[in-house]
Amino acid sequence: MNSMNLKSFIKGSKDDTHSAIDGLNAFTKNWCMDVKLTERRGDLVFRCDKCEFSIDGNCLIKQFAYNKDETYTNEVDFGCMGLL
Repeated sequence: MNSMNLKSFIKGSKDDTHSAIDGLNAFTKNWCMDVKLTERRGDLVFRCDKCEFSIDGNCLIKQFAYNKDETYTNEVDFGCMGLL
């Protein structure tokens, strides 16, 4: 990649784990919970069974957030999925 392409590729990026984890938090709230089905049933419905980030019943997204950012160590508000 030449330097011009590299500069445009990384523009606005930074080494900020907390911002990255905030993005994962938004991802989980938009993918992990099946909003339409949750609204219809009146109870939380998750897509954990279809998730590529779940291994042996553990959510790798939550695991990453809890291991990399102390802000989320005990925060209940991170993610919406039921697995850890």
